[in-house]
Amino acid sequence: MHTNTWKRFSLALLLLSSFAVGSASLAVAQARKTVVFAVSAESGEGSMDAVVAVDGKLLRAPYTDEQKDKQKSFGEQYFAPGKVYRLIFGGGEAGTVTVKKWSEGCNNIHAEVTPSTSVRLGGKVMALATNSETLGKRASARRAPTDAERAQVLALMKSIYSQRRTPAGLIASIKVTNITATDLNGDGKYEMIASFTSAAKNKFERDLFLIAHQQGTVMRADFVKFQAYKPPPEGFLSSIDFVDHLDLDGDGVGEVFAEQGGFDGYAYLIFKKVAGRWKQVYDMIGDAC
Repeated sequence: MHTNTWKRFSLALLLLSSFAVGSASLAVAQARKTVVFAVSAESGEGSMDAVVAVDGKLLRAPYTDEQKDKQKSFGEQYFAPGKVYRLIFGGGEAGTVTVKKWSEGCNNIHAEVTPSTSVRLGGKVMALATNSETLGKRASARRAPTDAERAQVLALMKSIYSQRRTPAGLIASIKVTNITATDLNGDGKYEMIASFTSAAKNKFERDLFLIAHQQGTVMRADFVKFQAYKPPPEGFLSSIDFVDHLDLDGDGVGEVFAEQGGFDGYAYLIFKKVAGRWKQVYDMIGDAC
């Protein structure tokens, strides 16, 4: 073969090989996309939603509610029957979930899963799951509050409602949605994450989502999300409830995942501690019919 011809042929082979390797690397990268899911369960039967795709320190939607083709592709890849994911509870691994099947909702897709864990999921006690082998490697730390912790959280809650001009007659009717003790930064000290609601007929509904820590004999608020509104017949987003937490960016503090309910719909929120203060950094519609 002529020298120049051989050089051109070798260059073509090299380019083709580089393209093939690059394509394979891209396919592997796509297959390894880190996804975090929200898991709820009743009587051993669970459901799972994709909440966020983690790209380094960037948080991206796994797909949008308008991308039906991507939803289908995502379901076929991530919700394939028999797929197993690590269950995260209290920021650490606490078992697995196995996908049974998936289906389309009004806006998003959802998987039916079987949890394998000693954690008692149910009601407002939810968890996370992930395909990552590195996230959530700390010890799981989540429990019910002690009687003293619960009393301190309730005292703080009443103070917050009073400061927000809640009529004294309504404070007694405030309902506790959930109070959870969990260690967000792995220092062995438990923070409290709690949610409450109070509704007066034909008047304002008042919801509170709270992150707090114990200081001496009292509870101090780290984050307060208080909402007072007149619920319209088809009001959408309202009360916020804790799902779990997971350190997504490796800074040592777990990002807090929450579910926001509403009329025929719900969404997922992520809160992050930035420069010492909690702020919402992400949201995604879970479904809305």
